[in-house]
Amino acid sequence: MSVYTSINIEELKVWLQDYALDDLIDYQGIKSGITNTNYFLMTARDRFVLTLFEKNTIEELPYFVDLMSHLAEHSFLCPKPIFKKNGTALSVLKNKPALIVTCLKGKELIKPEVSHCAAVGKSLAELHVKSANFKAQHQNTRDLNWIKKTANSLFDALPQDESQLLKQEILYQEKQNYKLPKSTIHGDLFRDNVLFLNDEVTGFIDFYYACTDYLILDIAIAVNDWCVNDEGSFDEARLNAFLDAYKKIRSFNENEDQAWNDILRLASLRFWVSRLNDFYHIKEGELTYTKDPNHFKKILKQRIGL
Repeated sequence: MSVYTSINIEELKVWLQDYALDDLIDYQGIKSGITNTNYFLMTARDRFVLTLFEKNTIEELPYFVDLMSHLAEHSFLCPKPIFKKNGTALSVLKNKPALIVTCLKGKELIKPEVSHCAAVGKSLAELHVKSANFKAQHQNTRDLNWIKKTANSLFDALPQDESQLLKQEILYQEKQNYKLPKSTIHGDLFRDNVLFLNDEVTGFIDFYYACTDYLILDIAIAVNDWCVNDEGSFDEARLNAFLDAYKKIRSFNENEDQAWNDILRLASLRFWVSRLNDFYHIKEGELTYTKDPNHFKKILKQRIGL
């Protein structure tokens, strides 16, 4: 959630006239994250999050609005879209698609413990269950086709060993023929996208990589962040706590058990490539935050050794 598009308070006040909100008192850019521009909006009684979408067209966004609305209606803790006076949620600000959602209480955890991982595993299973009857579908925009296309733009810039590792892992994933349950997934459940208060989950945020894909891919993405040591290996206690809590609500089938390690590799590959892309194709912004790609190279190498 970097800030690539700058706005001032007078522009915001004019734009917010379409919403039935209290007068804007203050606003603040949010530095963390790497894809969209985000601001906190503070009114006399409430706090909201404004997102300006840097890559999506407005036609691509109703899926995310509908998904968050669906989950909120089913008592899942997530941001709720704020609708304008005319009954629509999406708008345009500074020539970018824009959306306001509620701001949840709590903060992200830097160093999660076993109990936190269990809580996230439980909440992720609840998300999968509560979104099972969500009818809309959305293509994963960070699938293997995207990985291959993005990798092709990186090979010339990469050291030889990284280029070779990337090519080998793409070839490995191309050979797989996954037969796994698909449904709605969050797609980006890192530590900075889960809020905690008094050691309890208060909500998942940043649903803008949500899509229809393998349920265990969602789990693999999460445990590759929540349950790893600095060198990329798993902390077995945190991993087991996460998986045990998840499986109490939704168990793996036989195909998921068999594919688990390969999906862990796919999740590692996806985020190594996205971080390489952000590192080598830097986008300028007022407040920008680029994450270290070497972290996911280490994780991928660990998963290949499983």
